[in-house]
Amino acid sequence: MKFLYLNTRFYLALLLTFILFVTGFFVSVFFYAAIVFLLMILAFVTIETFMLFHTKEGISMERIVPERLSNGDKNEIVLKIKNNYPFQISAEIIDELPFQFQERNFLLTTDFLKHSHQSLSYFVIPKQRGVYNFGITNVYASTLIKLVSKRYKLSENENITVYPSFLNLRKYELLASKTALLPNGIKRTRKIGQSSEFEQIKEYVLGDDLRHVNWKASAKKQHLMVNHYQEEKAQNVYLLIDKGRTMKMPFDGMTLLDYSINAALMLANISVKRQDKAGLWTFEKKTDVFLKADNKPLQIRRIVDALYHITTNFKESNYEYVLTDSLKKIQKRSLLILFTNFETLDAMNRQLPYLRALAKKHVLLVIIFENTLLNEVHSKKINSTKDIYIQTIASKFVYEKQLIIQQLQIHGIKTVYTKPADLSVNLLNKYLEIKRQEII
Repeated sequence: MKFLYLNTRFYLALLLTFILFVTGFFVSVFFYAAIVFLLMILAFVTIETFMLFHTKEGISMERIVPERLSNGDKNEIVLKIKNNYPFQISAEIIDELPFQFQERNFLLTTDFLKHSHQSLSYFVIPKQRGVYNFGITNVYASTLIKLVSKRYKLSENENITVYPSFLNLRKYELLASKTALLPNGIKRTRKIGQSSEFEQIKEYVLGDDLRHVNWKASAKKQHLMVNHYQEEKAQNVYLLIDKGRTMKMPFDGMTLLDYSINAALMLANISVKRQDKAGLWTFEKKTDVFLKADNKPLQIRRIVDALYHITTNFKESNYEYVLTDSLKKIQKRSLLILFTNFETLDAMNRQLPYLRALAKKHVLLVIIFENTLLNEVHSKKINSTKDIYIQTIASKFVYEKQLIIQQLQIHGIKTVYTKPADLSVNLLNKYLEIKRQEII
């Protein structure tokens, strides 16, 4: 039968029967025991087969997959299964996952009471954007005897798109809120600004700027009152993503480009929530995507759609073009956040004149990725001459990263030096710091 499968327990029973037959050549009582045992196996197989196939639709199921998956995050897949049999069953469930996960041993096992419902869930973590194909779900149902199973092919093939990380947007919104505690334990509160836009008069609390004391209001209330000013809003924040070949470097299954895309989406969402204007600029030899800074709700959707399609052609990025194009595209002083990857000082020095020119007109923040693999080699215990050689080379590259940061900071260019996995939270911290300093 096409959907009838013999279980491991059946083959073990046959093996035991064979052993009894072999033993029966020497001791006749085992021969008769083997015959009885074989008949019992055949009887149980017949009974279990009848029970499983007597009900046509013994198992029904619905697989619930999100409309979109979030890249680099845990996405929940839910299997809602119903047992239509009038008896308890055991089930083995094999869901055909997309090939991108390289999961070859996926298996869920559970028991169902008669006429019962059950929801099973598992999580997948995609590592690249694109289309993922979920195949059919195979459910192998058996009775408590577990000699045979009936296979059910449930659900259908479906294609699901993986977008830049959107599941964590709410988490980072909370981190950026007035009362949130960021991972380093520093409380982020809105800075009482130095801008000219007056907000209100409030009672003085420890930490308020004494220069803003309102003496007339203090005299009336007979205790100190201070002027509070609104934080300047509607400032341009442009996310510049380098699509050059160095951004294809992988860490923990994801490329630097994907880490940058996820962080860019997070910061775009935060900046719009804080009433700044978020813009996107992706480039390689030339501009690929340019979205003018805006804070309308639809802007985040535009950014998500643009980030979904970003890939690299493995070419050298042209920063001279970025500089000349910025003079036409970005007139107002803005915060430019550049996601790139400089592995050597020479590579950075080639682009330094253009970065300096950008930093003269705008606030430029350059993301410097920490090469965690080199750091591991750098701190590894030395056991041989070969290890000394490898560690020396690794140390050179680690030191060059520090020189790159120093060189950029000397020329007034801000930096974030971060592990790829910590990019989002470190970038958020830096953005909030820049906003508090009011240097845009």
